[in-house]
Amino acid sequence: MALHATNLAFAYRPGSWVFEDLSATFEPGLVTAILGPNGAGKSTLLRCLLGLLKPSRGSVTLGDTPVHTLPEPQRARTLAYVPQRPSAALGFSVADVVALGCGPRTPGPASRAAARLALGTLDLADRADEPFCELSHGQQQRAVLARAFAQLETARSSRSADAPPLALLADEPTSGMDPRHAAEAMIHLKAQASHGCVVIVVLHDLTAALRGADRVLLLDSGGSIAASGPAAGALSPETLSRVYQIDFARVTDPASGLSALVPAGAPPGR
Repeated sequence: MALHATNLAFAYRPGSWVFEDLSATFEPGLVTAILGPNGAGKSTLLRCLLGLLKPSRGSVTLGDTPVHTLPEPQRARTLAYVPQRPSAALGFSVADVVALGCGPRTPGPASRAAARLALGTLDLADRADEPFCELSHGQQQRAVLARAFAQLETARSSRSADAPPLALLADEPTSGMDPRHAAEAMIHLKAQASHGCVVIVVLHDLTAALRGADRVLLLDSGGSIAASGPAAGALSPETLSRVYQIDFARVTDPASGLSALVPAGAPPGR
């Protein structure tokens, strides 16, 4: 049971489409990266997939269930969200923020264990009692990612065998992180997928997508799908040059075999 977007269209203003007739399938067990230029509709698409925005046309279904019809408690037990700009009320500690992923009730032993595990996974155990608002942006991103992990772990503990897959949708989850923590975050997202979760991440880091995503959905500036498929094939320099209007090159380190995607020239007219 996958997360399906079928003939999706959305406009904030009548006739001004962010995207039209967009269809994509996001499979459990895989990390799918959504890429594209600024304003291509990546975050809007993510919010439609979450059911936070109702599409103008088309549908989003998890298995056979339209996402926007899910009652909020059920949606919270199924879909975890990492926003682009993390925030929390003043006075909340890092541990408080992560524990919010375990639900509104007084945390039981399983929920507390899920929160502690998530804090350790994201290298924040030593910051648990610090005010969330005093963390750097990258640390806040790790805390909100930990909250999503705690939410998923809590949900797993009470799910039936025939329940639809869990899904984690993250909007630029590594923004502001240093290189080590950004790389580790992608590894942890991959681990969530290995548990059967649908994992969808909006990224601007093309190399992170190339190395860390199983599949990519590349949008052009008009919100149309420019490429979709396994990361290595979809992120060709030719396709990226067409979408971003700047030349790209794929550089491979002969010792490790790792590849990177780098801009290879100035934009046209510069």
